[in-house]
Amino acid sequence: MSHLDSFINWFASALATTIGFVAIMATLLVGFAFGVTFDFAENWSILFTMYLSLAAIVISATILIAQKRDTAAIQAKLDELILSGTSSNRLVGIERQTAEEIEMIRQQQVGGAAESAGAAERIGRADANQKGPP
Repeated sequence: MSHLDSFINWFASALATTIGFVAIMATLLVGFAFGVTFDFAENWSILFTMYLSLAAIVISATILIAQKRDTAAIQAKLDELILSGTSSNRLVGIERQTAEEIEMIRQQQVGGAAESAGAAERIGRADANQKGPP
């Protein structure tokens, strides 16, 4: 893992803590205090707005990168579960397909689940009819 990846992972983890939240709030309060001190002058306003915009972009990018890593790890775990079980292996790697292809597969699963539920319901009714009244 590169130094940048390590830093991004550390930064995302730090932001996700109470201390990270407090640090962000403290930065906002310090900026507001400077604004009050400088009577919210135009120069201060431009600088603080630029700082907040850059901070928002960096934090958003960091969260997206960390989320992508977490999602890939979860997907690898799910693939391992699918491969180790008795279920069909056709869903392994589904995350690499387009949104339309995934939706098509999901619709097929819903249809298959409905058919299975219908069959189970018919079997349940048949069992109930064979038992007779209680």
